[in-house]
Amino acid sequence: MWIVKIGGSWINNPNLSNLIKNLQRLSNKDNIIIVNGGGVFSDSVRLVYESKRMSEKTGNYIALKATELFSHLLKEIDKNICLVDDIESLRFSNKMLKIWLPSMILKNDSTFIKNWESTSDSVAAWLHSKINSLGLLYIKSLTFEKKKYKLKYLQDNGVLDKNVDKYLIKSSNIKIIGQEIINLIGASDTFRELFLELNEVKL
Repeated sequence: MWIVKIGGSWINNPNLSNLIKNLQRLSNKDNIIIVNGGGVFSDSVRLVYESKRMSEKTGNYIALKATELFSHLLKEIDKNICLVDDIESLRFSNKMLKIWLPSMILKNDSTFIKNWESTSDSVAAWLHSKINSLGLLYIKSLTFEKKKYKLKYLQDNGVLDKNVDKYLIKSSNIKIIGQEIINLIGASDTFRELFLELNEVKL
């Protein structure tokens, strides 16, 4: 199993359909699970929270639900995507691209920190550790110039959220890439081949 976290900013990216098409293609050989951000949907939840109309715990839960709106948008792009809200079903490879809907499980999970420092970056890290996936890839809308990055550097510069490290204590095989993923993924026959080409995140 491989986990791919797609940033919410990709909602408006003109290459989104191309990215999903290629991930679906690679899913024929590899079990790929998407965790997506919430983008403008989650931003609206934060605005309501800032008006003091909800607790931080409630805000975190609704923000998780907001990420699932993007998930349904992705299924509009590719009707063959499987939306999955449990964990066991993620383990079975059906040669179809999967998207994990995290809200119900994480709402009741005591190991997931429920505050605004836990974004979908943390959701992906939590799942990576939980199912012991082969690797975790963060796809952002930035451009990365180096081949290796310290996790703390990415957190300090707001590329990854402040709680990610708490879920990756015993984890490894973490990569990060920006919009250049489009040029790389089309030339890859397997996800493993693609993963080896990407920028490494060191704990």
